[in-house]
Amino acid sequence: MTKKRKEGIKEPVSAHDQQHATYTRWIAGSIAVTMVAAFLRFFWLGLKPLHHDEGVNGFFLTTLFRDGIYKYDPANYHGPTLYYIALVFTKLFGLETIPIRASVAIFGVLTVVLVLYLRPYIGRLGSLFAAALLALSPGMVFISRYFIHEIFFVFLSLAIPVAIVFFIERRRAGYGATAWAAVILMSCFSPSIANLPDLLAASWSPTAVLILRLAFIAISAALTVFVIRILRSWNEGRAVYLLLAAAAASLLFATKETAFITLGTLALACISVWIWRRMIGLGHMPLPSSELEDSDLTWQNFLKALGSGPDRALIVIAAVTVFIYLFVLFFSSLFTYPDGIGGAIKAYSIWTQTGSKDHTQNGFFAYLKWGMSIEAPVIILSAVGTLIALVKGRHRFAMFTGFWAFGLFTAYSLIPYKTPWLALSFLLPMCIVGGYGLNELVVSKDARARMAGWLMAAVAAAVMLYQTVDLNFFRYDDDQIPYVYAHTKRQFVDMMHQIDHYAEKSGKGREVKVQIISPDYWPMVWYVKDYPKAIFHGKLTDADEAEMIVAKKGDQDSEVVRRYSVDYKYVGIYPLRPGVDLVLLVRSDLAEEDAHDLYRLPLDSAP
Repeated sequence: MTKKRKEGIKEPVSAHDQQHATYTRWIAGSIAVTMVAAFLRFFWLGLKPLHHDEGVNGFFLTTLFRDGIYKYDPANYHGPTLYYIALVFTKLFGLETIPIRASVAIFGVLTVVLVLYLRPYIGRLGSLFAAALLALSPGMVFISRYFIHEIFFVFLSLAIPVAIVFFIERRRAGYGATAWAAVILMSCFSPSIANLPDLLAASWSPTAVLILRLAFIAISAALTVFVIRILRSWNEGRAVYLLLAAAAASLLFATKETAFITLGTLALACISVWIWRRMIGLGHMPLPSSELEDSDLTWQNFLKALGSGPDRALIVIAAVTVFIYLFVLFFSSLFTYPDGIGGAIKAYSIWTQTGSKDHTQNGFFAYLKWGMSIEAPVIILSAVGTLIALVKGRHRFAMFTGFWAFGLFTAYSLIPYKTPWLALSFLLPMCIVGGYGLNELVVSKDARARMAGWLMAAVAAAVMLYQTVDLNFFRYDDDQIPYVYAHTKRQFVDMMHQIDHYAEKSGKGREVKVQIISPDYWPMVWYVKDYPKAIFHGKLTDADEAEMIVAKKGDQDSEVVRRYSVDYKYVGIYPLRPGVDLVLLVRSDLAEEDAHDLYRLPLDSAP
């Protein structure tokens, strides 16, 4: 014990100890934010019924899961990545609602984690604030609990600039980057694992095919380790980040057709930073010493990171090869459907037409109105953060993120096609630049600015937490909330329970015959995927001794009574989504005593 300690005098804390304590607190905060994000995205994941679009995606996944077939059709929906990611989860955990949604929810959490890597560019507290905004965002949580393409698209949108920033700084590849590179490499080897053993399945025994598949997995793993070792030894592994950026860009296109909007906006944001700094006279001025050090983020340093001579040529060729290979791999359905590659190009002409016709009733200011009603803290803080970044003009990444957010917001506002989940693309950079703005306020030398920063952070967290819990666990089918866009009503699940009940009562179980004559039925296809005799006619047809019939209330009332009243009764009217109600008919000999005669079917829709 030192003399000072004996006398009760505290020894000064060293700079190293202070840095260690600060970093420890940041790690603790990061873990807490990540845990909150995970809880909100995974808790009670099967609570809300599937949306129409989830049902469609589930149909494609079911075909891929059971038959090994997926054929990309540019006229229908989006890219193939969602189905192959979900395929892994369903092979491990079953073809059920929670596994397919978990395949999306995990990327919602990983997006929050990825924001934490921006600590050097938006500040220690800024990265925590930004991650917390993402973790608590009602829309980010709500769509993370959907089996649709948007969240993986948002994750990739962030992965591209993060990977490029790390590449420019010529960082040595860390464990996270190495792990993602390994996942991508295993995806590249997946055709041999998935396809070659299947070609021999007809002539080989199942045991032999399994052994062969395991052998391919082992060989692929060995090749992955070999390639990763080469990449990590090449310029200290810095090339890994550029290859990850190329892979993320390719997967972005293989996820949604709006990839070109995101990539174009990212490029324009870089140019805007360059122009802005010259406008305010900071074109070549270095940053002053501060917590935020991003003076290396320049075009010249990007070229330096590429190297020179053969090294530059090799890394560019490698990045282009990764982009093309992954693009072809997914659109060709692991090289089993070549027409999908041409379809990927054709999709843009179809999407252009769709973008000017469908979902165009909301007007130019739709996203602003929706955002201020459910994401107001994010929008306000993003405006504050962008203003601070532009006024200071020193922090390139913060300015870039502000321009990124504003550019996407403007682009999607100009496009007539509008759905709430598209807003996630610009909510992502809004959360990041909002976190930066809070960081600059709370570390300010001005006590009033610090107080304002902490107050804004506390109010934002409280408001967003309330809205997120209310939306995701209570009002998830309330169409008064913007994100609840033509969502399936919770009473629809009651009808599915009735179908299960009468299937068991009939003694036939899943072999019971169910005829769906309603033209509106998604996502019912997912819920009866284990009923091989569930037939979706989509129009009135003869009963054909079906145990149950599902009709549309209103449009089909008179014909339903005329055709089926002798042999069937109805057990209830169930809302499918706003404006669409379904009627469940059960054969009279199977119906319960409380079932109703069809001539008593009310002429108005269900409440």
